[in-house]
Amino acid sequence: QGRRRSAALGVWGAVSGGAAAIGPVLGGVMTEGPGWRWIFWINLPVSVVSVWLTLRVVPESRGPRGRRVDWAGTAAFACFAGAATYGVVRAGSQGWASAGTTAAFLVAALALVAFVVVERRSAHPLLDLALLRKPAFVGVMAGALAFNGAAFGVVPYTSIWLQTLLGLSPVHGGLVFLTMSGASVVVAVVGGRLLHGVPARFTIGGGLLLIAAGLFCQAVLDPGSTWTALVPGLVLVGVGTGFVSPGIAGAALAAVEPERAGMAGGAVNTFRQLGYALAVAVLGTVLTSTMQHSLSHGAAHTLAGGGARALDGVVPEHALRVAFASGLNTASVVAGCAALVAGVLVLALVRAPRASHRPPGATAVAAAGDGREPSVEKSEATSPPKKPAADPR
Repeated sequence: QGRRRSAALGVWGAVSGGAAAIGPVLGGVMTEGPGWRWIFWINLPVSVVSVWLTLRVVPESRGPRGRRVDWAGTAAFACFAGAATYGVVRAGSQGWASAGTTAAFLVAALALVAFVVVERRSAHPLLDLALLRKPAFVGVMAGALAFNGAAFGVVPYTSIWLQTLLGLSPVHGGLVFLTMSGASVVVAVVGGRLLHGVPARFTIGGGLLLIAAGLFCQAVLDPGSTWTALVPGLVLVGVGTGFVSPGIAGAALAAVEPERAGMAGGAVNTFRQLGYALAVAVLGTVLTSTMQHSLSHGAAHTLAGGGARALDGVVPEHALRVAFASGLNTASVVAGCAALVAGVLVLALVRAPRASHRPPGATAVAAAGDGREPSVEKSEATSPPKKPAADPR
């Protein structure tokens, strides 16, 4: 509770940042060594150790008796997320009006409608739709959806640019992103304790605005640019990530009642992953569409997929550099605009209720609305009941 909780969330954010730092470098080592397929096998030992640690050191906890898993809601949402992502991917390769794209989006729409119907009728919904009437919860979810997508959605295509056009090795390409993840780790560790008590709308909203600024700074590439042109923008994105990553988890928990903490935690993580998946697909479409202003449809898709060598002798190298730089700039601007809009929404929606409207003993609720740790000492709701006065008779 209190400052210790802020510090714990800061460590949690730092661990996430550390993993982000190790991932590209370790992936580069495996790609240059045993081969790129090994990047999938690395999940097995990590998962085994994680399961063992969880069983050994995490205290057991159980939800209320009688609750059931919302299998229908889970299936409907999974269908929606998969179909929507697939539709965006198809749109990038086949066009937005193609039959496959239209069918995918139709399935996604029907699955979303089914999800809403199921959740409204379920006694134990996967996501209580009543939470969407809470501005603070909506703001946090908007921030979560944009956060991973904006901060990391351009990274795969930047990595392709670094390796296929600048000639960096996979390891060297991974080391470039240490500027971003390193800044994220430092800010998360230091900020977790120092920013205790600062309203979440400022840490999350401000962090998203920093991410937007960093993405706009990355949109300065030209045919002669090297990896150093990315460093200022990557550092800004890393600083913003260090503010958002630990804060958004705490804000999600604080925006709902304690008994719905698990639901809120699951929702914020789901929205983060969905935002990343959709962003990679959307930004890939933006990248290739921009490239097609100077390249053919096939050449643009080949270049975006890392096939620059296949275009040697077919398209001049300068033309490839011009196209890729232009595409990355546009993708960075689009991602930056998404972070900017999300940051403004968080600043506007994640607010505490006015003091004049707070009922007695609502200190904890008021703090939750602003994403801060409730003050246990001042909350009458958590105080032991007063001993009744003795009967004068």
